[in-house]
Amino acid sequence: MEENRIEKNERLRAGHYEIQGETIAKFEFFENGYNPYSRYLDVDKVDLILRSKKDGKISYTEVQVKFGRLYPCGGQWQIQNFDFTSWRFFKLEEFKNTSKNLFVAYVLSNPNGYDGDIFIFPSQVFHKLINSSIVTNTKRGKKAKMYIAHCIHDDRWYLWKKWKFNEVNKETTVDVTEYRRNFKLSI
Repeated sequence: MEENRIEKNERLRAGHYEIQGETIAKFEFFENGYNPYSRYLDVDKVDLILRSKKDGKISYTEVQVKFGRLYPCGGQWQIQNFDFTSWRFFKLEEFKNTSKNLFVAYVLSNPNGYDGDIFIFPSQVFHKLINSSIVTNTKRGKKAKMYIAHCIHDDRWYLWKKWKFNEVNKETTVDVTEYRRNFKLSI
């Protein structure tokens, strides 16, 4: 084994995952026709500004980037329907008053590396999804624990609205597949 190669456990300690997510998002947006610029002062929840030109008209879009790891599903009720899931805590009001022009790019990386799982949500849709997630009491108050999982039956992605369910339906999940690789930035 090469001495210069970074071992997996060293990579896991290497830095803030949000930086990895932002880097992946920049490449993805660039590959899909946008010119991404980084913001270094994150006071307005803006990590990237995307510049695009269509029919001679220039437009700018603001993006907040979030990063999450995908984990193999483990519980019996999970593996009946899903193979991978990612979870993350969000404040219930985190995206409540954001601009209608802000998008949230949620980059999910599986255990073997990034595999194109980037979800691009209008911030107001993301706010609704946060509030459809499982509310949990934490040391810092109530937060939403957002699970997004890949379904083995229909190759779709779902947000879990409940914990320990056996059937994928509108009472237990929200289908978020349309936001996977949503580079048209549709609202």
